[in-house]
Amino acid sequence: MKVRKLIGRPLAILMAVCLLSQTVGAVESTRESDRIQKDIVVSDGIDKEKAELIISAINGDEITTTRNILCIFGHSTARGSAQETIHRQYASAPRCLRNTYDVVYCTRSGCNYMTFTLISQLRINCCS
Repeated sequence: MKVRKLIGRPLAILMAVCLLSQTVGAVESTRESDRIQKDIVVSDGIDKEKAELIISAINGDEITTTRNILCIFGHSTARGSAQETIHRQYASAPRCLRNTYDVVYCTRSGCNYMTFTLISQLRINCCS
């Protein structure tokens, strides 16, 4: 019985300290993720409305799906590209990440149809 108390109490304290340190680490990593900056560049030839929708979709914003009545018979699609640069993604050089997407979108106004295909993902030098 005495042996159980001698081992049990320090073991319980050690476990509590370990759990506390994991919680503190999780808070710090959440704060780090808030500091990540992104740049998104959409290819020329895409109108402003569609470019804003593409940027919102890449950022992960929720887009309400609306369709033009003419899209019942099929979308009028066009193809473009978008580049997303995430600054300070990695701790060591090269620190930034550049994602290039092939974007297929509907050209009709009021239609939010679009698909993304990740073409390339590169680590680049852009931040110190």
